[in-house]
Amino acid sequence: MQRCSAFLIAILLALLSANVAMAETNICDAGIGGTGIQQDGIGGTGVQASSGIGGTGIVGVITGFASICVNGLEVHYDRQTSVDIDGLPATIDELNIGQLVAIESSSKGNRLSAQRVSVSHIIVGKIETIDTAKNTLQMMGQNIHLGPDTITSADLKPNQLVKISGLVTTNNAIQAIRIDVAAANTPFSVVGVIDQAGKINGVNIANANSIPTGRMVQASGRWDGRKFQADHIDESAAQRVLRSAENVVIQGISTASVRQKFSVQNQAINIDANTKISGESSSKNQIIIVRGKLDSAGKITARSIEYSNENKLLERGGNKHRPNASEKTKRERAQRDKDANDKKDSKNRPEHAERPEKTEKSEKIERPEKMERLEHVERPEKIEKPEKIERPERPERHEGLEH
Repeated sequence: MQRCSAFLIAILLALLSANVAMAETNICDAGIGGTGIQQDGIGGTGVQASSGIGGTGIVGVITGFASICVNGLEVHYDRQTSVDIDGLPATIDELNIGQLVAIESSSKGNRLSAQRVSVSHIIVGKIETIDTAKNTLQMMGQNIHLGPDTITSADLKPNQLVKISGLVTTNNAIQAIRIDVAAANTPFSVVGVIDQAGKINGVNIANANSIPTGRMVQASGRWDGRKFQADHIDESAAQRVLRSAENVVIQGISTASVRQKFSVQNQAINIDANTKISGESSSKNQIIIVRGKLDSAGKITARSIEYSNENKLLERGGNKHRPNASEKTKRERAQRDKDANDKKDSKNRPEHAERPEKTEKSEKIERPEKMERLEHVERPEKIEKPEKIERPERPERHEGLEH
């Protein structure tokens, strides 16, 4: 009966563990656009649960927090994770929903862990004009389109210095996903690929000849009212992450219909007969998520392509409020302490000692036979006392007798 109960308890625990693992996996919606189709490996990157290999490059928009939710993937981080914003050091607490990030991550089992998170604003500068009828604003001579779900941290007004998180559509149009007010000393910047006209995302670059063509860069400098004067030109975070990753998960806007070859985030994507495509293509400027593998020649072959609805971009997975910093710190500290204790116990645990051979018990010593009790000895009969002996009478004394 006890063995049967133990077996049933083991089955129940196994089922409970499986349900918990499934719930954790689906926190950031790991399926394809809600279809329930699961990819081969972690989010379609091809990283198998038992392989332990790393090198997954992720480019996409933060949609929530369960750590960080990007492209339907949950990417874990801690206080030691390196964070930068437009190339400048930052902290985890500065990450927000709607930001476009490039993440260098490694995997262990089904867990993705971020080594570095880089936030890139597509354009940083002052608002020149606002057209409420067309739902656009102009910066550096370029129109910025605002959607119904565009996040703004404050009321927007002309001459306000802001940072735009977004994606680039055809004709260098910028679709704003998030707009934040910038500090007064924030340098102007623009991220993108220099085109044949000497522009980055439609912004005129004064010293375009100094920028390498065909590479996505971040140019920092100042706007003189007509052209952008680039003081610093660096490789963009997305370009850096994607050129060295073994597996990639890229979100962007496809500027052409998905056929045998197309481009997203300035990356050439190849498809073959094994590529899984989900969702429907409704326009040429549609948000897609590509999961694929980078070969030794730098060629990306898509394992899956998912069409995404622009109006539901931020609805995908994760808590919409960042975890309380103090609570997260406590969880991280508890986990580190547990890991340290487990490691210490493993190191100090003595090797398995062999038990001494079983000592044979000595032979049983037989007890002596029970001694017979002596027969009852009869007491002698009561001895009668002798009769009282009468004393002889005292002789009479004769008078006159001399002694």
